[in-house]
Formats: sequence, C-alpha cells, structure tokens
Amino acid sequence: MTDMATNRGLLFMGDDLSRPRMAVESEKIKRYFPQFRFKAKKSRGTVTSVEGDLETNDGNSYYVKIKIPDDYPYTMPSVSLPETNIDSDCPHRYGNKKLCVMKYDQWTSNYSLAFMIAKAAIWINKYDVWQRTGHWPGRQQEH
Repeated sequence: MTDMATNRGLLFMGDDLSRPRMAVESEKIKRYFPQFRFKAKKSRGTVTSVEGDLETNDGNSYYVKIKIPDDYPYTMPSVSLPETNIDSDCPHRYGNKKLCVMKYDQWTSNYSLAFMIAKAAIWINKYDVWQRTGHWPGRQQEH
C-alpha cells in the first residue's frame, strides 16, 4: 500500500473478490468517477482503457487515460494525459511520458481502476502547483 489515506471503496476487498472483476470495476468508476468511460477495441471487444476528465483545485481540466494492460490486475495500468503537452522538465513522469502516480513495485491487485483515477487526480493537482510555483508539493519517492 502507499502511504496515502485510501478510501476503502477504491480497493478490491471482501465480496468484491468473488465477483467478476470488470463488473466491480465498472461499479466503482460509476460511483466515484461517473464522468469516466470504458473504451474497448472494436475488433476484439476487449476493454483497453478507462478515460475521462478531471478538474483540479485551480479549475483546470485534464483528459486522463488509464490504459489497462493485458494481464490486469497483475500489472499496474499506465496513466497519461493524451491531450496535454506536459513540460519536458516536469518531474514524476516515466520516460515514455506516462505519469508516475506510484512506483510499479507498489502496485497490488487489490487496487482498482478507480484507485488509479484518484491517484491521477492527485498528480494533476500537484502538476498545477508545480506549473504555478516551480515546486512539486508533498513527499517524494526516488524513481
């Protein structure tokens, strides 16, 4: 687990574990982030991402894409802002321009896609502060 206080509803626990994963994921996203939608490859009908807008405390809106890996939930989804040109010197990004919302080795299959959206919301709020002040707020981990 990360050190952030986590809403238990964003985690897979208890009865969630006995139900189909994507059905529970859908319920969690509808409850906590109803502006997000699942996207699928038309050729296979396989869900490949969950996407939607998040607004920051500064009033900025960012389109967020959570890409679901083939072996999800055993591999962490990647997070990007496909419609935002992020400054090249911005901290907390991976080399492939994906957001570093947490380290790969911190991922556990008990986290949900809604959890990753919540982590993205924290990241974009910090990004707004960094753009305004030049300082990334909060505690930081080595990459």
